[in-house]
Amino acid sequence: MFAGLLEKHLKDDEIIEVLENFDIDVIYDFDRLHEGMDDVYWATSTAEGFQFRFDEDQVLDTIFLYIEARDGFTPIARNEIDVPVFETFDAALRECSRKGISFKQSQGDPGTEMYKLWIKLDLDTHTVHYQFNEGALCMITLGSKQRLHH
Repeated sequence: MFAGLLEKHLKDDEIIEVLENFDIDVIYDFDRLHEGMDDVYWATSTAEGFQFRFDEDQVLDTIFLYIEARDGFTPIARNEIDVPVFETFDAALRECSRKGISFKQSQGDPGTEMYKLWIKLDLDTHTVHYQFNEGALCMITLGSKQRLHH
């Protein structure tokens, strides 16, 4: 359901359907401190475990999927996730090697905080960033490749 929503406009029928189905309000987050930050729009479902970030043009560029409960979010239902779910860093790394998927990873030596903290897969149409907490998957972030991230 989620990866296909990237690059959709806030007012696209598919986005409106999700917002209505989950009774989600859109929050306009503007640069009130005049720091030169781009305005963004947030659509959050803490009960369903996901959050959308729309850029200044109201185009969906980032989707956060909460795998474990945190920051008031309930974990997302695994059957709603339409990208591979790797429970461990090593499982994601094996898949990248097996399929020749380009990736970036956190830099750190064994025993350091950054060791196996995240891995970001560079797929054809989007990126998938897996974040781990004490070796367990805690968050998946889907990102648009078409638009610049800040």
